[in-house]
Amino acid sequence: MLSQQQNVMEQIKQRVDIVEFIRQYLPHLKKAGKYWKACCPFHKEKTPSFTVNPDKGYYYCFGCQEGGDVIAFLRKMENLTFNEALKKMADFAGVEYNPAVKFSAAEQQRLAVRRALEYAKGFFHKNLMSLGGEPARHYIKGRGVTKETAQKFELGFAKNDPQGFCRAAQAAGYTAQQLKDAGLCVLTSYGPRDYFRGRLLFPIHNHRGEMVGFGGRILGPGEPKYLNSPETVLFNKSHVLYGIHFAGPAIRKAGRAVLLEGYMDVIACHQAGFDYTVAPLGTSLGVEHAKLLKRYTDNVIVLFDPDAAGIKAALRGASVLIEQGLFVKVASLCDGLDPDEYIAKYGKEKFEEVLDRAQDLMAFHTQLQLDLYPRPLDAQAKTAIVTELVDTLLRQPDPIVRREWAKYIAERVEVDEALVLGRLRGKEYAAVRAKQRFGKLHLPAAQAEAPQAAETFNAAEENLTAWLLRYPQYAAGCGALAQQFDSRALGAVLEAVCKAYGENPAPEGFLDRVQALAPARGKLVIRLSMAELPADFQPQRDIEAVKKAVEKEVLQRQLADIRQQIKTAPAGQVPAGLLKQMTDLQNKLKN
Repeated sequence: MLSQQQNVMEQIKQRVDIVEFIRQYLPHLKKAGKYWKACCPFHKEKTPSFTVNPDKGYYYCFGCQEGGDVIAFLRKMENLTFNEALKKMADFAGVEYNPAVKFSAAEQQRLAVRRALEYAKGFFHKNLMSLGGEPARHYIKGRGVTKETAQKFELGFAKNDPQGFCRAAQAAGYTAQQLKDAGLCVLTSYGPRDYFRGRLLFPIHNHRGEMVGFGGRILGPGEPKYLNSPETVLFNKSHVLYGIHFAGPAIRKAGRAVLLEGYMDVIACHQAGFDYTVAPLGTSLGVEHAKLLKRYTDNVIVLFDPDAAGIKAALRGASVLIEQGLFVKVASLCDGLDPDEYIAKYGKEKFEEVLDRAQDLMAFHTQLQLDLYPRPLDAQAKTAIVTELVDTLLRQPDPIVRREWAKYIAERVEVDEALVLGRLRGKEYAAVRAKQRFGKLHLPAAQAEAPQAAETFNAAEENLTAWLLRYPQYAAGCGALAQQFDSRALGAVLEAVCKAYGENPAPEGFLDRVQALAPARGKLVIRLSMAELPADFQPQRDIEAVKKAVEKEVLQRQLADIRQQIKTAPAGQVPAGLLKQMTDLQNKLKN
């Protein structure tokens, strides 16, 4: 009889199409025969090796050997515990799940922090909309934010009261420690003090729409101008983009994302209809930001301030994005205007034209470099420009784009393309030499080392095990043979196949039953289940043939072992039994 947890898992797998679920994270998942493939989200690669089997409900990456069902995928993508992932998947699938198991201390802390943040969001939003919220309402009105938009983004206001929020939260049942864990207060010798005071607050949600923290803009004099929640069990500003919970579906629909600078930029653009815009939380764009964007699109426009700092930030952020396989363009607004100011002055159509005219990253970077030197360019200037641009070229993982960029640089700088490629190879060689001399080196994605290759097995043993996973009705007599496999891993899987079929021959849930019997080999089971069958495969014929091949290899190993024993025995002292065993094995191999 299935436990409640097992029953919920079965219902989830029946109701959730694993392909459609994974496509929410990997929009580039494409049909490839009877499977679906994409570049793996768990490691860097150029050729897709991440494979989804919709019939069996499993995924597997042949590059990094990650694999599992839809629940395992969610756990890996969202860094959730099993209980959290199962509850979230149950909610998604519309399956009732009230876990009887107790949550761990870490899970209970996460739940307590989330509840405290939700309470704080409601408290601060009420502050904004009620008596006493005039300073914040005046500010957002001056920035052109409507009441409807303020409500949509659940903006809030923290009054300039050292304990205003803490008093209310503690009266509502939250402890000072829980508030500290949520990043809402600091503990002092005088008791808890509010973390946010005198600020307009921007609730920060992750891409699932869950509250994780706040950003606060000071109203009036004081520093810092912007203050984010401290890092908590839920909040890491390097993993979150402001507005992504609203923007995600719009990004997929538009086929592009636009990266802005801050909270108000995102709010103004969403209000104007540009709901595919997001922003980092006052920090440099990082690898996790890029990975998050790649779940929704391959195309990103970086909108930057045209001053020196803005240009530097745009190039740095764009480099991170291209290293993760995104195609990046850059754009800027004239007169140093913010998006809300530009839209108010020139209109939404002109703003969209700015986005549509965004430059390819290499075209933008090349023009920046050309503008630094007088024309005509002398040899020294050309050398300096090519050297600078090759740093960006080196970060491009796509070989086709990289070659086109090299050609573009050569044309604009008026040098031979071979010289650009030669300088690129020189940089690559220097990186390799540095690694040899100094050990570990952080290389761009294009030069990153491949993940460790999957374990290789004896071909006959692997084929027999993989084929019997599909056709276990032909596994008679293979349980004993599995114990003689050269590979203990394959032997364990084959034994599990034989036992699972003997206990329950029904095809429904067969892989799950095999995994349950060989829990340490779960990923190997998935990998074998996705192995391609020969074009003219006939189950009974081919399984019998490969079974005989395995049996022959077992006999050959046994014979080799006996011959070694005979060879090492003292002269004239070879046991008669060994000679008879050798003769018997030789006769079996002839038959």
